[in-house]
Amino acid sequence: MKRLIQTVLVSSFLAASSVTYAQSVAQPGDPVIASSANSPGSEGVANAIDGKPTKYLNFDGANGNPSGFIVSPALGKTLVTGLSMQTANDAPDRDVKVVTLEGSNDAEVTAWDAGNWELIVQLDDIPAIADRFTTQTFSFENKKGFLHYRWTVVDTQGPSTCCMQIAEVGFLGGVYSGPSDVTQPGDAVIASSANSPGSEGVANAIDGQPTKYLNFDGSNSKPSGFVVTPSLGMTYVTGMALQSANDAPDRDPKSITLEGSNDDEVSAYDSGNWQLITQIDDIPAWTGRFQTKELFFDNDRAFKHYRWVVLDTQGPSTCCLQIAEVELLGSVPPADVTSPGDVVIASSANSPGSEGVANAIDGQPTKYLNFDGSNSKPSGFVVTPSIGKTVITGVHMQSANDAPDRDVKVVRIEGSNDEEIADYDSGNWQLITEMNVPAYTGRFQSQVLMFDNVWAFKHYRWIAVDTQGPSTCCMQIAEVELLGGSAPKDVTSPGDAVYASSSNSPGSEGVANAIDGQPTKYLNFDGSNSKPSGFVVTPGIGSTTITGISMQTANDAPDRDVKVVLIEGTNDAVSGWDEGASWTKITQIDDIPAIGDRFTTQEFYFGNDKSYTSYRWTVVDTQGPSTCCMQIAEVEFLAATTTVDCDLAAFKRQPVDVVVLDGEPATFLVEVNGPWPLQWHKNGEPISGAVSTSYTTEAVNAGNASDKYSVQIVGCEMSSEVVATIHDPSAHPVSIGLNFNGSGANGAPTASLPTDIAGVQLQAYWNNVGNASGTSEEVLLDSLGEEALGVDDYEITLDFTSGGNWGAGTGDANPTQRLLNGLIRARGDAHIEFQEIPDGNHTLIVYTVGIPLQFQNQYYKLVGEDEDSDRVIYTEAMNADQYNPIQRYFRGTSTDPANRTLSNYVRFDNVKPVDGYVRFEWGTSTVGFDRGVAINAIQLILDNPALEIDAPSITANPTPTVAQEGSAASMTVVATGEGLTYQWLKNGAAIPDGGKIAGATTDTLVVNGLSEAEEGFYSLAIFNGAGSVISSRAKLSMVSSGATMSDDLVVHLKLDETSGTTASNSGSGTDTATIYDDYGEPNEEPVGADGLIGNAILINGPDSETYAFGVLDNYPKIKDNGTVSLWLNTPGIDGESAVVVRNGSAINIVTENQFQITITNNIDGEPVLGCQISAGPNVINVVDTEALAFDEWVHVALTVDGGQLRFYKNGKLIGVTDYLDRINGSTEDWLAIGANLTLVQEEGEDPYFAMDEANPQAFSGSIDDLALWHVARGADEIQAIYEKGLGGEDASKAAVTIPDFVEPGEIVEPDAPTISLVRNGDGTVTVTYTGTLQAAATVNGPWEDVAGATSPLTVAADAPATFARSRN
Repeated sequence: MKRLIQTVLVSSFLAASSVTYAQSVAQPGDPVIASSANSPGSEGVANAIDGKPTKYLNFDGANGNPSGFIVSPALGKTLVTGLSMQTANDAPDRDVKVVTLEGSNDAEVTAWDAGNWELIVQLDDIPAIADRFTTQTFSFENKKGFLHYRWTVVDTQGPSTCCMQIAEVGFLGGVYSGPSDVTQPGDAVIASSANSPGSEGVANAIDGQPTKYLNFDGSNSKPSGFVVTPSLGMTYVTGMALQSANDAPDRDPKSITLEGSNDDEVSAYDSGNWQLITQIDDIPAWTGRFQTKELFFDNDRAFKHYRWVVLDTQGPSTCCLQIAEVELLGSVPPADVTSPGDVVIASSANSPGSEGVANAIDGQPTKYLNFDGSNSKPSGFVVTPSIGKTVITGVHMQSANDAPDRDVKVVRIEGSNDEEIADYDSGNWQLITEMNVPAYTGRFQSQVLMFDNVWAFKHYRWIAVDTQGPSTCCMQIAEVELLGGSAPKDVTSPGDAVYASSSNSPGSEGVANAIDGQPTKYLNFDGSNSKPSGFVVTPGIGSTTITGISMQTANDAPDRDVKVVLIEGTNDAVSGWDEGASWTKITQIDDIPAIGDRFTTQEFYFGNDKSYTSYRWTVVDTQGPSTCCMQIAEVEFLAATTTVDCDLAAFKRQPVDVVVLDGEPATFLVEVNGPWPLQWHKNGEPISGAVSTSYTTEAVNAGNASDKYSVQIVGCEMSSEVVATIHDPSAHPVSIGLNFNGSGANGAPTASLPTDIAGVQLQAYWNNVGNASGTSEEVLLDSLGEEALGVDDYEITLDFTSGGNWGAGTGDANPTQRLLNGLIRARGDAHIEFQEIPDGNHTLIVYTVGIPLQFQNQYYKLVGEDEDSDRVIYTEAMNADQYNPIQRYFRGTSTDPANRTLSNYVRFDNVKPVDGYVRFEWGTSTVGFDRGVAINAIQLILDNPALEIDAPSITANPTPTVAQEGSAASMTVVATGEGLTYQWLKNGAAIPDGGKIAGATTDTLVVNGLSEAEEGFYSLAIFNGAGSVISSRAKLSMVSSGATMSDDLVVHLKLDETSGTTASNSGSGTDTATIYDDYGEPNEEPVGADGLIGNAILINGPDSETYAFGVLDNYPKIKDNGTVSLWLNTPGIDGESAVVVRNGSAINIVTENQFQITITNNIDGEPVLGCQISAGPNVINVVDTEALAFDEWVHVALTVDGGQLRFYKNGKLIGVTDYLDRINGSTEDWLAIGANLTLVQEEGEDPYFAMDEANPQAFSGSIDDLALWHVARGADEIQAIYEKGLGGEDASKAAVTIPDFVEPGEIVEPDAPTISLVRNGDGTVTVTYTGTLQAAATVNGPWEDVAGATSPLTVAADAPATFARSRN
């Protein structure tokens, strides 16, 4: 995505808001002051905020003496609600135990013990941590922003007699986005009198400078002050900032009042109608000059004018009142969520003809009058905002032209989320607020009342409960505006890091389904009998502040639905469900109403003002409670976003052109990576109310088919333009399409609509097939909408058999999603057969998007006249998780089972019926998954010409690539075919050229200057007129220039012992392996033998009387990346299988154990090597296709890298398979070597290891040089380990592949735009800028270029207030 850089400046002409992110507001290079210079030269205070695990050490911290530092974030005023602190490299007694954090808003701080400070928090008894470089995070309440922070260590853990030390301190928060000053220099201001010195007049009070306003009327406790009219218009104020002047503290304010007025004009200090907002008495004395105090208060009303009155001074002064600066802290009320023309329903039709209900929301001072409102009877209206679901927090009501007794006095506002509201008195309504309205003091006067509300609604009911009179006539109102914004949106996206409470889930119903944006199902058996289960998610957009949760019920079994849910947040780094992060409760939702209907969404809102980087969603109880499990279709974490960080916001999926039948509407869809506000455009103009992720047009016909549509992330990127094209069925060959609707586990059964246009070869009138086997239940239609007739005009019929139906989870928002969402599935012995097909050369297309989390190969066989004429296509199944990010068709073409490509459809041309039948069969040879491979839909296209060119064919896939940080890196795919075009994908989603990326639409991708942000899995989609293919994935990652094979080598059992019971570990892990006999006792017989590299361990050797096996207890578990390497030599195996090495007692989703390497007999009885890992809810399996050689040394290795399992034999890759979830964390932390082991626990006895007598899976032979790394070694490195072993050297002696540093190509980054302004004496504003100047009516846009603008631009004094920005 092209990154947009923008600058927004606050003024009466220009205004902006900020987004808060919970990351450290202190950055390397920010000004920092140590408590003293008593630190070693290399361990100074700058290390505390340098973003690295360096050390800040201060000797002043000895013996419990305070020490620390001050930091002044360059971001300016920030709000900090947490601290992160990382322990240093040694000496835990020097770690912090008690810490205080203070804040200051002094203009500058010049020394550690200077300035005015306010305590934010004191953290006592911080837990001691023995591990070094460990980060602890602490959250706390704080709503006040500061310019400077003082971090003080009051005590250390020892306490240390030496010093205090810390590796890193993070001040967690963001740019302060609380109330800001609503006044601006130049706003109309009226002094309480002119009794001021010439240079110290009232304008100084709001000039933004530390000048002085002094008024002699303030002597001897007499009131003085000023009136100000903010040019921003109506505002609501909830605080004030007061800065003391240069001298005479006795003149500072001590007691003040703030009043507000909504009169049209205020012409004098003592005139007008005023309402008290607040009175603040006994203000503490200022402790310094030019010191700022912030005072906050509750206020729910907005005003046009403010009167600030000093009732008393600190002295009290016999001279005067003085103040350097007064800031009224607040904001402009939110915008109206209603628009003229929105659907509105009156409480009755009892209104005069010209004063009906539409007047209430027409944006004009017209009148809505209802006679039902007489004598305190309720009246009002219902409105449905066209922008969709909204959250309102205020109401603006304007009095009508006459009769003040008819004005509203008590108003109630309710909300509803019913699909439709048919009339005023129907529906389900929830109270939002009821409020007393102060009497209006004029006609056409506005009042704005604010209230707390976090709930989003589709409809609103505004009820005038009573009038001011009360009137004996009626209720009347000129205008009602409901103030708020769009409903909170989901902060998670498919592909975000998500961790299940356990992997105890079926293979297709794992945790990724919970946030995939589709009605797929996450099921966890741990949730049985009211036991907790759930997941942790880390939104990819960074820190967010959620105020709601949306949960969708799954397809069946309501007793498994959630009843009690706990939601927690953390700003710690997370790597699992309970991996040591510190969690803070956000809310617990009890007694969630039971719902019988399936795929039903419930929303819950709650108060929360803290930002978190990760969330934990825990089901405390289910509705049953279920004896089976917990299940949920979808969970969304909802946050409201009114401003956008254009560096974060991006389209995950652009809208695409849509094909429709003449006279049908078109629906366009878009997907973004966060809760960003959207605006759809038609022919470049905004479409009123079109602000969701989908937009449906009016009926498309020849007159409007040229209209162009686009959507903008408000204030940021605009999508590509798309159009709706009319489809003429008669212009295409006749075809018969079948949509297998499936069953609802991964989405409600989805039938195609008669008007849906879908398919590789587009057609309408798809036939919906609801059963899993049998015959067509209704007469089949062809693509013209007519009965499908075949031989001798007999009806074409269908016969088919499958293993059952299911759902893919592609969704149901458009015709293609509906076509691919359902499926029938099979492992083998399944067929589909068309009958009564006339002779000809036909085309058969089979659609094959698979079940989520299933990674399987598949075959599709078109049955010919005899076995020799059968045609078979072999592919790797593209499951829904792989399909959804890109949503394109990829054709499988391989006739070689050893050279499959990832695909979601296959095509057979020149299909000739055999005796009127067209039959094909399908299945899979993959094991380890709980369901087979899929067919979503099929098309039989009659008398269809074969394609004139071949589809693309890949001859060389990308390979995993490493490069040094900052180096250029490249990946290449080789393909054949005519007219090829290309699109590179990262983690399944298309990437554009720009920034560091070059070649995104060529066969070679170049990353100029590799960093952590560019690491990931890359693949290439290749297209031509005959179809498209997609390469296998390959990981791009960084390697250090000084890397060695010993790095991350956590286990290295060289097995060079000649006797005894212990095998030493020369890896970084400290535990040794123990050799046991089959009774679980330390082995007393010699087990050492000649190895390939020194000695080896002999297990069940030819001279042994008893079996032997090894155990490495407390082995360092693999996290995201790992490698296992060993040598073996066997004369053969006893039985059907043997364990070479395994984590724990078994590899399955219950134990969650991590990996194993085995020898098993294949269907021909030949022993073959295999490896398995458990990842998420699946066991991933790779098996060698060639028999294992006996009585010779064989090298075996497996690698996992967060997305692929690779298996090597003798230095060569023999198999690779993808997995979606991470490798599991394991419930058994030991390695078994040479047998199938269990840990036996007998009452009163110590636990011991023993072979499973019923299924020993004993290995026979020798094992040598067993190594395990916490890094995925590349193919070249595995080859190097193999070659070193042949030469008698162990794995640690092999060289790491470190590519040469390649200077990156030119990276073109635009200069950041700038903007500044000067307010001139005549009231005009001069704006100076670089880039393009844009303006908007609101800070949320839509933004438009200022036509003809050049810098500098002068804005007239009477120009309307607007927002502006500059951007590239």
